[in-house]
Formats: sequence, structure tokens, C-alpha cells
Amino acid sequence: MAAGLILGLLFVGIPCYANSPQYEATAMIQVRSAIPSFLGDARQLNEREYIRFVNTQLALLKSPPVLDRALENADVARLPMVVAQQDRRAWLARELRVEHVDDTEIVRVSIVTNSAEASERINNAVVDAYLTFIDEVARQTNNNLISNLRVEERRQRQIAQTLQESIRRATRAAATQGAAAGVDGMSIGLAQGESLERDIALADARLTTMRAQRRAIVERMNDPSKVPVSVLIQMNPEMRAINAQREALVQQRESRAEAVSNPDNDARLMQVDRQIEALDARLAELATGADGRGLETMRNFFRLQEEVNLFKLDQEIRTHEILVEELINKHHEQLLRSVERAENVLDVSFEQAQLARTHRTLDKIEDRIFAIITEQRAPGQIMPLTRAVVSVVPSE
Repeated sequence: MAAGLILGLLFVGIPCYANSPQYEATAMIQVRSAIPSFLGDARQLNEREYIRFVNTQLALLKSPPVLDRALENADVARLPMVVAQQDRRAWLARELRVEHVDDTEIVRVSIVTNSAEASERINNAVVDAYLTFIDEVARQTNNNLISNLRVEERRQRQIAQTLQESIRRATRAAATQGAAAGVDGMSIGLAQGESLERDIALADARLTTMRAQRRAIVERMNDPSKVPVSVLIQMNPEMRAINAQREALVQQRESRAEAVSNPDNDARLMQVDRQIEALDARLAELATGADGRGLETMRNFFRLQEEVNLFKLDQEIRTHEILVEELINKHHEQLLRSVERAENVLDVSFEQAQLARTHRTLDKIEDRIFAIITEQRAPGQIMPLTRAVVSVVPSE
């Protein structure tokens, strides 16, 4: 009798439990595909970036920090179904559903329980915990970034101060050496250097010419046959007379050639050419010593004159060598001074460039800090659309 009563109660109770209603609470969150900006234009994420961002939000919604924070909510923590769970986080992660609605910016967060109140409380607690979590993470990230930027800003300002002091010292050194703050002094130094280089080149060219002249004198002294005919003509009366006849004939030929229409076939010109050739042959004969009495004496006299010329030329060469040495030494000293000035000028220029880069870096740091602080007031990329809306779900 008792067993039958119990069985009857069980069969009566099963339909009652199976028909108990289930309640689904659903909330909507908008995950924007564009990053809003307070000062500039919003940056539109490409499809791949947006999908990755949405998937990150789905994972965060079911992450331990968010679920633990939701379960710590006082209204959720005392719910009987929550109290009954041995692993509350695992249970909530299993029951909570988060999904991205295709081709929209909507993320749906939902949970189904046998209590409308519990579904609503748990759903709202999860969404609130998620929004609070991402807000705290963003704020902490910005605060850390601003803190690090402030540290770098102080470091860059110290670098700028050091560079400014170094530039002042290098500028004073350049001015003391006559560099006139770098530019004018360098121009003067370069102009002086170019003038010395020009003087050295001219003196060296003159020295080369004199050495060539010396070699020619030595060759004439060692080989009497190389004594110029013009010199022998001036020393030998017979050769002077023959040369005078030759010059007169040459003048006659030039006048005749201008007067006739066909100089190549003119008989008079041909006769003058033969006379000039005869005189040239005689001069050559006298110059080589054939039938040239007294030519050896003239050659000896010429050699003596060449020795005197060689002595004078050697003196000039030595004087010019000393001049070239002095110019080279002076140019070397000028270069050393110019290099020293140039080093100071280059130091100033290099450090000024570094200082300019440091100032640009400081400007970027200040702009970044300003942007971070200002953009905190910009609309969020993630916005709650609806709180939990409860609906009845037919039991299966």
C-alpha cells in the first residue's frame, strides 16, 4: 500500500517537473568596427582585424576575471542555483552563451535557467562585469603608457639640456679660434687654403720648368753637336753673313709667292728655293765642324757660358724649392687650423641636429600624452545596447 502510494506520487510529479518553464535572459552589446576618435576621424578596422577583435570580446565575456566578478555580485551569489554549484565558474561558463550575430556589430549574451529573476540577474551581472573589466584594463593600460611616456619625457629633456650646454661650449671654442660661430670662419679658412694651394701649384710648375731647362743645358754641354745653330751663327762671322743672305732670300720668296698666280710652277721661285737650300747646306757644314775653323773654340766658349747659366739656374731652382717647401708647410699649418675649426663646427652642427631630433621626440611624446588623455573622453568602441530581457523557453 505504501509502495503504491509512493509510486503514484512519483508518476504524478514527473509531468509537473517536465512542464516547468525555463527562462532565457538576453542582453545586446555593440562592438563597433570603427574606433571612435575625439579629435580625429574614426579608424575603420578591416574585416580581418574586426573579426579578431570580436573573437577577443567573446573570449573575454567567458574569461575567469569576468565570470568571477559576476559571481561576486551579491544578488547573484545568494541565488540558490548558484549556491548549489560546487564549481560556480565552470557552471556559469557552461550555461552562458555568447555569440556574434552575423553581418552585424551585435554580440548577444544569454543564459537559460528555471528562474526568470536568476536569469536576469546573472545576465546583467556578467555584462556589467565585462564592461567594468575592459574599462579598468583600458584605464590601467593608458595610465601605464602615460607613466612610461612621462619617464621618457624627463629623459629626453635631460638629453636636450646636456646638448644645449655642449653646443654652447663648442660654439665658444669655435668663436675663440676665429671661426665666427662656425660658418664665416670656415669660409675664410677655406679661402686661405685655396689661395695657398694655388701658389703651391704655380711654384711647383715653375720649378718643373726650371728643372727641364737644366736638363737641356746639361745635354748641350755633354754633346757639342746639340749646340743650337742660332748660337753658332751669332758667334761665327761667316755663318752670320750666310744667314743674312738666307733671310733676304726667304723674304724675296714670300713676296714672289704672293705676287704670282701659280707659285708651284714659277721658275723664279724654284731658283730661290735652290739658293736657300745651298745656304742651309753651308750652314750645316759649318755647324758640324767641316771646314769650320775656330768652331771648337766657339763651342768651348759656349760651354763656359752654359756652365755659368747652369750655376745661376741651380741657384734659382734651390730658391724655388725652398719657396715650395715653405708654402707646403704653411698650407699644412693652415689645414690643421681649418681641421680644428671644422671639428668644432661639425660638433656644433651634429649636436644641433641631435637637439632638433630630441625636440621633435619631445613634441611627439607630448602630443601622444595629450591624445591619450583626450581620447579617454571619446565614445567607446564597445557599447551596451540592452539590459537583460527575459523570455520563456518551452521545456523539452
